Amino acid sequence: MSSPSAPIDWTPMIIGFIAGFISRLISLRSGRDHYPGYPSGYISQFALGIIAAMVGSSIITALVGKQFTAATFLTLAATQFRDVRTTERATLTAEEKLILVPRGAGYIEGIAITYEARNYAAMLVALVTSTAAAFLTWIPGIIVGILSIVVAQRLMQGKTIGDILEVRASKISFEKESLLYAGDVMLMEVGLPHTRQRWMEDGLAVELIPKNPRGQAALWNVSQRQAMTHVAASAVGVQKDVGYPDQSPLCRMELPHPSGKAGLGILPVHRDMDRLIDAIKATPVLESGKWSKLSNTVKHTESGS
Repeated sequence: MSSPSAPIDWTPMIIGFIAGFISRLISLRSGRDHYPGYPSGYISQFALGIIAAMVGSSIITALVGKQFTAATFLTLAATQFRDVRTTERATLTAEEKLILVPRGAGYIEGIAITYEARNYAAMLVALVTSTAAAFLTWIPGIIVGILSIVVAQRLMQGKTIGDILEVRASKISFEKESLLYAGDVMLMEVGLPHTRQRWMEDGLAVELIPKNPRGQAALWNVSQRQAMTHVAASAVGVQKDVGYPDQSPLCRMELPHPSGKAGLGILPVHRDMDRLIDAIKATPVLESGKWSKLSNTVKHTESGS
């Protein structure tokens, strides 16, 4: 007759679960660019956070109890979190046609990747914490859990535009009667006189100047410029409706002689330059251009160059 199995110590799993769930709760934010924004969205994210924390905290308990089948099943269950990215992408993409200033595909992908990664981060925090609690007792486990939460939150905080670009207030002007300029950067042609008057009276403009090669790469990334335009419109509003392209906010590079800088112009609802600059600086650097570097974006006019 086989001897009964040793009782399972649930303490590491409980501590790991709490740490993982707290990690997910801290990163649960709402807003114009952070889905969810409604109770149904919060419920789904709460549920995913519980599942992620449960999976991460259960693995070490299953292995210690020699429940290898259960551990394998939990690992396979964790791979299903990739569906979170697909769901977020589909939701935000469906909204694009109903937004006056779209986020752009790059920004949507960045938001989707972030929400997938937050679930993985919660799962890893739970795993590390439960492992420490299992082998170092519960007090060191709690300490490791707190440190893991702090580290996870720091790792999830990516760079923002303010880290790589200098954002300066500029002025709206017109040249050749109808060419709209944001500082030295030509944005578009505005044909209607009353629209030009609105731009002169209400328009705001900023110059975007790269601090380093990554800043140059970000400005040449169309998705990044669209993301900044969307964030700007979200912060100060936009005097625009469907079918009025000459009232659309726009961010363009200085051409035909590239200087490496860009200009952004917008017809705001709230004419607040400080709020506009702060919003643009807070725009996240997109994954599509985060690690890119360009060294030849500025056209040199010196002889022999």
